[in-house]
Amino acid sequence: MKLGYIIREGIIGIRRAIFPFMNSVFSVTISLVLVGVGVLAVDNGLQYLGDLQADYDLEIFIDSDAGESQKRELAKDITEYPGIIRMEYLSKEDAAALYNAEFGEDVLSLLDDNPLPSSFRVTFDENHLSASYIQSFIQAVERFETVDEVMFRKDLFDRVQGILKAIYLVAAAAIFLIILSTVFLTANNLRLMILARYEFIETVRLLGASDLMVKAPFFLEGGILGFIGGILAVLTIAGFEWSLAYAHIIDLPVRVIDHPELIIGLLLFGVSLSSLGVLKAVRRMLRFVA
Repeated sequence: MKLGYIIREGIIGIRRAIFPFMNSVFSVTISLVLVGVGVLAVDNGLQYLGDLQADYDLEIFIDSDAGESQKRELAKDITEYPGIIRMEYLSKEDAAALYNAEFGEDVLSLLDDNPLPSSFRVTFDENHLSASYIQSFIQAVERFETVDEVMFRKDLFDRVQGILKAIYLVAAAAIFLIILSTVFLTANNLRLMILARYEFIETVRLLGASDLMVKAPFFLEGGILGFIGGILAVLTIAGFEWSLAYAHIIDLPVRVIDHPELIIGLLLFGVSLSSLGVLKAVRRMLRFVA
């Protein structure tokens, strides 16, 4: 089998059935846009909930009599626990600034002295983000003499964790249904494209061409079709994200450009979906050709 023949016939085939080809490209593009938007919607939702993590971060209030050396020693002891990905120190001045920002009042103007304590705000990684582990951590930390109080909003923590589990479940089901509908939608359009080439298939078959020789140019067409559809899908999603930001509707924290693996995945999915769909349609067509 000559590679030149496959490439030549693949390109000529596109020109022979340009309108069915473009219709199939449009179908693949729409399908990949749905898949990409679905994945990004889930990712943005999880990012938003991840940002809420600061609201249920565990906060360790330090005794007001503790000196700087004691605070450093406490910080060292805390960071030795596994699962901590971030620990932020909030001084009395930082606490006052947060109070002013949240309540709109200057605590120093109400009182002669700043009564707010300094603290450490601790964030756990996903593998240690469970109520049981955090409760055991709290029990260990409360044994330190320089610790005055540990605050953990368990009710909010449980609520957010429940929402995250629900999102994972719904997202997995939704993306599966989107991909399933994408396969059927694309397959139907690819069949129409192959039907437009019935005479060509019949002619080369009568000339004695093998099934492999007949399928190879169509396989190339499917790959080109899927690649073009993937590029258009990525550009469409990026344009939609830019439009949302330009119109000041919403500035998404996670965009398609931030996920090169998603771009590559859409391109590979488009190429494989189109190529395999074309091969299936050609194989079915060959059954009816003598």
